[in-house]
Order: sequence, then C-alpha cells, then structure tokens
Amino acid sequence: MENHTQSHDLAKGQQEMVAVRFRRRYRLCQVLTVIGVLFLLTLGSINLISNARFLGILLLSCAFVGLVNLYLLKRSDNVERAATVLSGILCFLSLSLLITGGKDNTGMLWIYPIMAINLFINRFWPAVVIFSFFTIASLLVLFTPLSFLLMTSYSLVEAIRFVLTVLALNVICLAALYSEEQAYQTIIQLHADDVRQMAFFDTLTGLPNRWNFKNNLQRLISRAKKDKRRIGLLYIDLDNFKQVNDQFGHEAGDRLLLEFSERLWEVIRPSDQLFKPNKDSLARLAGDEFVVILPDMKKPQDASKAAERILRVFDNGFDVDGISHNVYASIGIAVYPDDAIEPAALLQHADAAMYDAKNNGRNCYRFFTQDIAMALQQRQKIEKGLRLALSENQFSLVYMPIFDCKDNSIVAVEALLRCQSSELEGIGPDDFIPVAESTGLIKEIDLWVIDNALNALTQLQSSCAFEGKICINVSGVELNNERFPSQVKALLMKNNVSPESVELEITETAFVAGDMTCLETLKALNELGISLALDDFGTGYTAFSQLIHYPANCLKIDRSFVNDLFSASESRSKMVMIIQNLAKLYSLRVIAEGVETEEQLAYLKSLGCDWAQGYYLSRPLPWNELLNQITVNIKERE
Repeated sequence: MENHTQSHDLAKGQQEMVAVRFRRRYRLCQVLTVIGVLFLLTLGSINLISNARFLGILLLSCAFVGLVNLYLLKRSDNVERAATVLSGILCFLSLSLLITGGKDNTGMLWIYPIMAINLFINRFWPAVVIFSFFTIASLLVLFTPLSFLLMTSYSLVEAIRFVLTVLALNVICLAALYSEEQAYQTIIQLHADDVRQMAFFDTLTGLPNRWNFKNNLQRLISRAKKDKRRIGLLYIDLDNFKQVNDQFGHEAGDRLLLEFSERLWEVIRPSDQLFKPNKDSLARLAGDEFVVILPDMKKPQDASKAAERILRVFDNGFDVDGISHNVYASIGIAVYPDDAIEPAALLQHADAAMYDAKNNGRNCYRFFTQDIAMALQQRQKIEKGLRLALSENQFSLVYMPIFDCKDNSIVAVEALLRCQSSELEGIGPDDFIPVAESTGLIKEIDLWVIDNALNALTQLQSSCAFEGKICINVSGVELNNERFPSQVKALLMKNNVSPESVELEITETAFVAGDMTCLETLKALNELGISLALDDFGTGYTAFSQLIHYPANCLKIDRSFVNDLFSASESRSKMVMIIQNLAKLYSLRVIAEGVETEEQLAYLKSLGCDWAQGYYLSRPLPWNELLNQITVNIKERE
C-alpha cells in the first residue's frame, strides 16, 4: 500500500510538471498574441494613414488572424495548434517585412525580435524547422532570381549582414531551447526512475516488491521450463514481529525488517555455491513477509539447506540496536514443477506450507505436501462459501440459554452463528471462523452477528419482557480494529439497545500480553457500558496477574475443564475451583459452559458458580423455540 501511494505521488508529480509546462506555453502564446495584435493594429493603422496600404492591410490581416487564434485558444486550450498558427503568422510577417522593407525600409530591424519570439514559443525541433524554413526563404529572396519579389532594394552587404545576423541570433535561441529541453527531459527521466523504483522496489529494504517478484518468478519459471530445471520458493513470515511494533514502536520494527533483509541476502549466498542468487531472488511481499527464489535446484531437498541457514539467523534471539528480540521465522517451501507450474499457484502453495509451519510450533520450515494441498482446497471452498453466504444472506442465528445457578432462571442468551450455504454443508463455525479471520471476512460477519443479535434482543424484550443479557461472540481480530468500538456504538443506537444488556465474548487466546491496541479497544468497549467476557478461560496464556489490567466483567470457564471436573487428573479437576476463586478475587462473574450432567451442575453450584449453560440445561434453540422456553421459564419463576 505504501509503495503504491508513493508511486502514485511521484506519477502525480510528473503530471504536475507537464501541467506547469503547458500553462507556461499557454500563457506565453496568450500574452504574445495580445501584444502582437495590439502592435499590428497600431502599425497597420499608421501605414494605412500614411498611404502604405499594402503593408497596412498585411499587418491588419495578421492582427485579425491573431485575434481568431486567441479566441480558439481560449475555447479549446489547444496550445499546440495556437503555437503553430502564431508561428505561421510570425513567419509570414517576417517574410513580408523582408520583401516590403517596412516603413522607411526598417523592416529588417523588426525581423530579429519577431524571429526570436517565434522560436521561443516552440519546442526545439519545431523551432529548428521554422529556423531552416525562414533561412532558406531569405536566401532565395535575397540571392536568387526570386529577388524580383522584393518591393525594396538591399545592397549585397546589407543582405549578407542580415543573413549572418539572423543565423547568429537563431543559433543562440536554438541553443537556449535545446538546453531547456534537455534539462526538462533530465528531470522527467529522474522522476521516471523514481517512479520505477517506487513501483517495483520496497522503499524500506530496497528489495523487489510483490509486483516485481511476480515478474521475476514468471521469468525464472519460463527459463526453468526450457532448461528442465527446478526452482525452489521459500515463503518466510516473521513470528512475534507484531510484539516488536507494539512494545518498541514502528521505527524499531522497521529497523528489524531492514536488518533481516540484509542478513537474508547474506545467508542465501552459501560458500558452497549451491545456488547462484541475485537481488531478484529476494522480495518483501508485505509487512513481515519475505520470499526467496532458489533457481537451478538439483533436487527439492536442496531448499532445506537454505531454509536451515535462514532459521539459524534467529538463534539466541535477533539483535537490533543492542536489543535482543524474541523473533523467529516460519518458512514454507514449494518447488517448481513438483508442486505447481504456474507462478501464482507456486506462491500460494509456499504460503500454505508456511502456515503449516506456524501450526506446527513455528521457528521451522515445511515443504508443501498433499495433506496441505487438501487443506488448502478445503480452505478455498470455505472462503468461497463465506463470500456467497455474505452476498446472499445465508447466515442465521441460534440461541443458547444461560441459566442462573441459584434459581435456574434464564438470565442471558448466547447468539451462535450458523450458515446455510451449500458450499459449507457439514462445516461448522469451528472450521469456518478461522478462515474468515485469515481472509478478513470476519469483520463483516461480526457486524452482521451483532446487528441481528441486538435486533433479536429488542424482540425478546418486547414480546417476553426479557430482562437478561444477549451474549455475542466476536473475533479476537476486532481487538486490533480501532473502528470496532464506534461500529458497535452505531449498532446499539440503530437497534435502540441499552449497552448494559449486551455482553461481548472474546476468547482468551486472542489476548497478547502488552498489546496496547488490544487494551485500548477493550477499554473503549467497556466505556460504552457493554460488559466483556473472557471466553474459553484457562486455555490461553493470560497470566492471572494480568486480569487486573483487562476491563473484563466475566470469566467463561472452558467446557474442557467442566468435562474434567471428576477426572483422575487432580490438576484438571481442580481447575474450575481455581478459576472460581480467581474470579472472586477480582469480583468477576463466572459462567460455566458445556454442562452436560446433573452431577456437574450440582458441583458448580456448590463452588458458587454464577451462571451455567450446556446441553443438560438446554441445547441451542431456533428463534421460535427460544421464545417458548423463555416464556415458560418466566412463568415458572412467577
């Protein structure tokens, strides 16, 4: 994005330079034509009064043509045409003055400034043509039998002096024009070089950017196809890089990326010369994503040597400016023609292998495999289904009642997303939500869920006098979306819902210690009056001491701990008790999810758990069944 913006700015700068030159010529033609017309009208009138009718009519005719040209220039802004017409007038006037001699035979003196003006309103090569034409015409009229056209007489000395003076004057004018043209072309070329640099190279690292990389890969694959050779493609993503930006600032992050790009160039130039890369073999695609092209590989396994060299860069931390950062790399490897023959497919497969490396512990490399290919195909199918569901409104909600452990009253309803797209048949939220998050579709889905859940709450309040909360799951992606709190506020106003009736559930695994953007988003949501629940609590890496910093109102115990309440593993069975005590310490409400037996519910009540949900109490319900159950529950309490 940054490259595109800067390239656009440079191209805009070029356009502005052209526009300045255009305005300069436009104004020059306009001013010279006005001055010339006034001058010709004055002289033409004087000549008519002095009975020099031929010259007077000639001058007035030129003035009339000049006025027409000025009118057309104003109407059309066609500077080239105006300059050509003006040049024609000035050439005609110069030859007329030469032939007639002008008033008192002073015409030659007026020719010099007229010709200089004629040259300067044109660019270099048109000026050369005009200069050549006038010089040849003058020589013919002065030194050949065509001299019978002259209405006055010139001595040989006067004729030679005139020609030499015109030659000298015109050469000086042309030299000035040539210098101006060269300077202009040089500036334009410098701008063009800058535009190319910005369009094809990353501004921070100087490496080829995504567009340049695609061209390089296409070229190398075409050559490899002819030579029947393999090409390895390494897709590199820096792990924990976001933490560097969050903790040390973006300038520190930029220095780290620059340092890594330099070390990357060093490590892919091995001493054994297995590969012979050049700068085109590297590229920075975006952010902390880099690629390496390994041409002329003998066998696919050769790529692992380069990958291992890259991983060793991160041994014992990555030092930049005296600070050791806990940054390392996940690397995906795809090989031409074994894994793909098209550049786009090869890049996609290397990207998929990189994500497989991330999912297998990070700080490692993975080759593209058939299993990854199947997962990629499934991912593409899910993405297609999600886009179709969004465009054709194929999402729906079901509702899981949440019960108060004291009196079994329904105190809240959790809205759960479902999708009716045929593309996603048999695929549940656990599978399609991660794809939605990685593609960015989750933001649109989250807003759809919030809007429809709030609308459902208003109907529950009006039809059943429901006084409980609506609980809505939102993606952890939203924690880094600065617009999210204002979007939630707008939806609350649209549905006329009190914020106190809404609880947003965010999975604990989405939290990153020290992430200020995440914390600011949570605070902004909390300031709206919305309550916040940490979902699947106990499964993430949130330090218990950090709870005091998060504006959370509720801890939602993960179903796996509820399921292990009576497990032989003491550490697992006591986890619910630990979370319950922790919640009391921080004055947080506790919800236990996944309650499936009476025994589990009884034990949770004995621990002092506030709310509970699960199949023992109720399954997720479609809308009409939810209305019936809430109505029945309210009557039972009465």
